[in-house]
Amino acid sequence: MTILSSPAFAVDSSFSGFAQLTVGRVLSGSASGPTPYQLNAQPGYSYQCPCFAGNYEYAGVYEYHKTDLKPESLAGVQGNFKFTPELSATVQVVARGADSSVNADWAYGSYKISDNLTLQAGRKRLPLYYYSDYMYVGYAYPWVRPSQDLYAWQIYSYDGANLLYTNNVGDWTYTANAWVGRRKSTDNELLGNLYYGSRIDESWKKMVGGYIDASNDIFSVRGVYMHTVVERYAVVNGVRSLVMTGQNGDFVNDVGQAFYGISLNMDYKNWLVRSEINYINRPSVKNTYTAQSYSGGYKMDKHTWMISWSQFQERAEYWPTGTEKHATTSLSYRWDYTTSQALKVQFDKIKDKSKFQFTGDANLLAASWQIVF
Repeated sequence: MTILSSPAFAVDSSFSGFAQLTVGRVLSGSASGPTPYQLNAQPGYSYQCPCFAGNYEYAGVYEYHKTDLKPESLAGVQGNFKFTPELSATVQVVARGADSSVNADWAYGSYKISDNLTLQAGRKRLPLYYYSDYMYVGYAYPWVRPSQDLYAWQIYSYDGANLLYTNNVGDWTYTANAWVGRRKSTDNELLGNLYYGSRIDESWKKMVGGYIDASNDIFSVRGVYMHTVVERYAVVNGVRSLVMTGQNGDFVNDVGQAFYGISLNMDYKNWLVRSEINYINRPSVKNTYTAQSYSGGYKMDKHTWMISWSQFQERAEYWPTGTEKHATTSLSYRWDYTTSQALKVQFDKIKDKSKFQFTGDANLLAASWQIVF
């Protein structure tokens, strides 16, 4: 801990960090047409497929028969600054290999109203998933990565405010969080690099959401809901135009979107169970998305083995021949060889049943060194 002081004030500051060096290779794959093929998106981006998206948020793709360190390797540092017993600030900066970027994932202030209630404002990750707060702290979970069939969305943070409540009752800890805000993503990497043939600007406006979490030493359960309004523009030769949703000819403009999620987890003796289900509904354009992930494993001393299955499925009345669907089966091993470092190995087998040419079927072998400091 470092203390910055002057005659006028003193600031208690502390810093922590995390990093991971991950290498992966698509060993084999198949597609409905010739193999390999090019998955082309906006100008300047294309991927040799069948391929595996190890990170959708930043378009971290492992290409066919290519050993690569970039898609998931990263390093981050977090600073916490305490100005008074009630007032503090948090900033987290992450450098990623996927797009050679450095971004502030977190930058917010906190005001402690009481022992149980805190008001926060600024930029935070959207807490839609169980591991949202630790998405890039690989040491915090048993796999190389959380399932990308589920942990994949084009907007993953928000600018706004939230009210956080925590309390302990008996053996249980209860947390509730409600937030409001918005987020604009210029040149969105997921949409532009993987799905569209041009730059895409995406905005989620009028965000209103909340979650409730209850946990003890064995079980945890979490439910989340969010509603927002989506607006999407394509940018071609500097000209912005609204993007159509499909055959009905409607535009992705002021489209209401509701997100529902639930997770149930268990840690009992040496056994681990992880499960999470999400459902997204855009009723005005008759478009839904369902994502689910289930894992079971066994931990013995410093060694953890997991088997997992996950699936993503899109349904769209206006473009039924262009929907996305894929499922992944995974085997993973973790070795905690120190109290702050882990080595992991994971094999993923993805079956791509999308109605358009997407990643194709692919088998990925990845190894990762993950550390907190």
